[in-house]
Amino acid sequence: FRWFMSLLLVSGWCVSERFQRSINRPYRSQLRVHNGMRWGSWGLKDMCPAGMYAAGFSLKVEQHQRKGFWAGDATGLNGIRLHCINPLRCSLCLYEDYATVQSDAGSWGQWTDIKWCSGGFLTSFQLRVEQHRGVWDDTAANNIRFTCSGTGRVLEGSGTWWGDWGNWSDKCQGKGICGIKTKVEVPQGVKDDTALNDARMYC
Repeated sequence: FRWFMSLLLVSGWCVSERFQRSINRPYRSQLRVHNGMRWGSWGLKDMCPAGMYAAGFSLKVEQHQRKGFWAGDATGLNGIRLHCINPLRCSLCLYEDYATVQSDAGSWGQWTDIKWCSGGFLTSFQLRVEQHRGVWDDTAANNIRFTCSGTGRVLEGSGTWWGDWGNWSDKCQGKGICGIKTKVEVPQGVKDDTALNDARMYC
């Protein structure tokens, strides 16, 4: 019993510390796009540890071979992870020592490999979103792109091809992206599932 109570206390402390980290790191700007969909609710923002910035990302994607009225329920993009590094510890930028943060994620799909900036940090983003299709299957967000500071290189995620790319967000007013918040629809049972609908980044 004593061991169990100790475990609860330790677990509670860890959760408390993570929640505190996710809301207390200051940020200069919030990046938004305007083509996100309306389904779901916003999760908590999750911030890189102090002094760290996102230099890479990975996606949770359901690679469903749809389409057609009876072709099943696809959800496309389900989750986004940011992988954060400390620039003071990145002399060789081998990306072996990094922290991972994410907001809410959907229930379907697999996580892709990490895509890294060759130098610098993520500074803006763009979402590929499928608009409402009426009685046909909806997927909402399907992929994401980020730009890297310094080189301006564009990194495109390994999402699905449904929908269209919207406009780019503003660029970071600061060193780079250091946090994320996502809008996700919970499972709808026999109804149409869309999973991730929208995202916001923090700089």
